[in-house]
Amino acid sequence: MAKGFVFLVAGYETSSTTWTFILYVLARHPEIQQSLREEILQVLSKHDNKLTYDGIQGVVYLDRVVSGEKRKEDKQ
Repeated sequence: MAKGFVFLVAGYETSSTTWTFILYVLARHPEIQQSLREEILQVLSKHDNKLTYDGIQGVVYLDRVVSGEKRKEDKQ
């Protein structure tokens, strides 16, 4: 957690700006935040509550949020 904070504060400008915007959007849209939380908890439970490479590959919605894509349901 501390490394993530340092990266956010002292990291590259584009990365820190992107993460700041993502955190802002999550704060403004609790339904997106809840969906992400559920997905992360589900993936972690499949991997014995450990952060693994395969687990990271399984957080598809998080990838969509970071890349700015909308869910299929939102595009309709």
